[in-house]
Amino acid sequence: MSRTSLLTYSATETHYEEFADVAKALGQLRPKQVNWLTLSGLSLQDDFSAVQRVLAHFNVDPALAEAFFRPEQAPFEGERQDGLIYDYAILLYRPHSGAHARVTGSLILGPDFVLLFEKIPSGVFERARRKILGRQTRAQLHGADFLFGMLIQAVIVNYQEIHRALEAKFEKLEDDVIGHPAREIEYDHVLKLREEFSPLYSYLVDLKDFVKAIREDETHFIKGEAKRLFTRVLSRETEALLADQQHLRSWLAELIEIHRANVNESTNRVMKTLTVISTIFLPLTFIAGVYGMNFIHMPELAWEWAYPAVMAFMTALAAGALIYMRSKRWI
Repeated sequence: MSRTSLLTYSATETHYEEFADVAKALGQLRPKQVNWLTLSGLSLQDDFSAVQRVLAHFNVDPALAEAFFRPEQAPFEGERQDGLIYDYAILLYRPHSGAHARVTGSLILGPDFVLLFEKIPSGVFERARRKILGRQTRAQLHGADFLFGMLIQAVIVNYQEIHRALEAKFEKLEDDVIGHPAREIEYDHVLKLREEFSPLYSYLVDLKDFVKAIREDETHFIKGEAKRLFTRVLSRETEALLADQQHLRSWLAELIEIHRANVNESTNRVMKTLTVISTIFLPLTFIAGVYGMNFIHMPELAWEWAYPAVMAFMTALAAGALIYMRSKRWI
């Protein structure tokens, strides 16, 4: 079931209300204030006409409703005459399970309004709404374009939080890889963590390209302080996200190398042990083989002290080999 909410504000007044019907929300718009209308939980079967109605009310081409309900994300092609439209795809992350969820929607910026259409409520933009309601932001001093920039920044904050969660996992995994060398389960964890952070890259590149387009292109809808927000803050933060992603990739490569080094060291220890055993028992095996041959004329076999003498010699030989290897620090 879809949900409709309307947040209106000015420098002196803020009002928020939720509605069961889109028509009632449209009736509460305030022309001289910034209007943020949100429709979330939308489905093609139930809400197509409602989306068309909202678009038509704000003088935006109603045909865009069809593009909104397409499964694939439309590329950003610059602003239109009737508004600046950003069809977004956001990757959500659940640190405990390591699972991802992809949510899509559309942000439409007009002269005094921002429309947010969400197929699945993501919660990404709730922090911006709370800040405005709590008057903890400069949004009340600016127009709808500044609000649009805040919503893009909310997407960036979502990815920053994902990176912090991943970094905590990387630190724990690094401790496990170093503290428990050559455990196969640790390598499985490394591969699983790779699967968790790798999908982020394409989403970050798309976000960076959008912010870059707003920063470099002339637009009628984003000006003044909002333009500076894109130029100075959002551009820098998207670049930092990609740098963090590259840092995680390098960190992962280091963990894989540490694990391989641990496996090689463990293998070398096993081979050293086997070599020591082989070195000790090789001459003993040779002696046992010689006296195990069934020749008739072997005079030592008739000696009374032959057996203890051979055993003493073999023991001395093994002890001597051990003492020599230890003196050379081989064991």
